[in-house]
Amino acid sequence: MDESEDPPTKKQKLEEPENVQDVKPRLCPYLDTINRQYLDFDFEKLCSVSLTRINVYACLVCGKYFQGRGTNTHAYTHSVAESHHVYLNLHTLKFYCLPDNYEIIDSSLDDIKYVLNPTFTPNHIKTLDSSTKLSRAIDGSLYMPGIVGLNNIKANDYCNVVLQALSHVAPLRNYFLREENYIKVKRPPGDSAFLLVQRYGELMRKLWNPRNFKAHVSPHEMLQAVVLWSKKKFQFTQQGDPIDFLSWFLNALHKALNGNKKKDSSIIYKSFLGNMKIYT
Repeated sequence: MDESEDPPTKKQKLEEPENVQDVKPRLCPYLDTINRQYLDFDFEKLCSVSLTRINVYACLVCGKYFQGRGTNTHAYTHSVAESHHVYLNLHTLKFYCLPDNYEIIDSSLDDIKYVLNPTFTPNHIKTLDSSTKLSRAIDGSLYMPGIVGLNNIKANDYCNVVLQALSHVAPLRNYFLREENYIKVKRPPGDSAFLLVQRYGELMRKLWNPRNFKAHVSPHEMLQAVVLWSKKKFQFTQQGDPIDFLSWFLNALHKALNGNKKKDSSIIYKSFLGNMKIYT
């Protein structure tokens, strides 16, 4: 063999372990155990055992949330005890098989990922107001994106009417359907105001999701951010005035988006700020 052919051969041998690692089995034999009707991503992402928010996974068999993936974590223990093997990291949107602990890459799971984090292209947003196409939930019921029920957790109907009304203000809706519009907004360290913006964006995308598993949405996470940022002035356990909530909510969003008194300093001012002319 000519010496000039040796380097490619050696290079191929050196790269072989890498290739073997790349083609490591990623198809999971347990995908048929997934129960989509049990999946509900509208609630706070807390481990159902430790109540931590760090490194939380959803069991795609029973729908419960558990922390961790390694040995002795709650997710690992659940996978062994209940023989529930398929999990979704609620932050990275990656799927894993436990207790074997390998990542699952399968396009059949894309619908689950989309329900957790719906995304909208500019072209899709342009068609929202003209489209009359109905979507079908996993139970077979039909719904129209944008016109879906908001769950009444206890006494949050006064919030629900405001949130639903605002979801049909086109400039505001279009802004929050695209996460990149506000994801780079900077807030001071320790400031929880941006949580309100994030939660409202998530709720807006879920309300307009054409591929949802159910024909209703829970505003649970959104309302928890409201309770936190309003310092319990507005709660979902007792009734409030929708006009007061609307006024507070728009001002809170404006401030959280670093808005000021200047015209067009935030999407709130662009959408709602008007001019008054006084004639004498």
